[in-house]
Amino acid sequence: MKKQTAAAVTNAINDKSEEARKDALFELRSMKKDLAQLEKELSSKKCVIEDPAFDLVHSAFEIFRHTQVMTENRKLTVQIDDSLEKASFKDYLDSKGARILKKPEGWHWISPQGEMHYLGEAGDTQAAAEKLESLISKRKKPAAKKPAAKKAAPKKEAAPKEEAKVEDKK
Repeated sequence: MKKQTAAAVTNAINDKSEEARKDALFELRSMKKDLAQLEKELSSKKCVIEDPAFDLVHSAFEIFRHTQVMTENRKLTVQIDDSLEKASFKDYLDSKGARILKKPEGWHWISPQGEMHYLGEAGDTQAAAEKLESLISKRKKPAAKKPAAKKAAPKKEAAPKEEAKVEDKK
């Protein structure tokens, strides 16, 4: 649910950024036209200026405003992504039974054998999640290796027999 909400918010922010980008481009093109007109008026001998300075300043301000919106929106999406990542680490820790304790302070996990493991500081959920994952994977790896070793042994025995058959044919 958190990811869906964050995705909807991120999409809305990206849409606003896209609108701001289009508006900034429009103002930039308008400013180019005003600059061309100002150059034309200044290069003529009559030198009659119709006060395009206000249009130039206004266009520059609008470009600044729209690019500022885009920059702030990028920062917001990065913050949303970071908070989602932290929340996913916390959800992982909670799902595996890890808890934040006051004494001893920090993330702790009690294994099925009853051993308490210190995972990390209370504020560092990513490191705690990574340590918990390594603890859980260490417990699962030895059980997985034993059946794999039994299957590998017959294959090694089969290989020398094939070589013997090839030597017998020669």
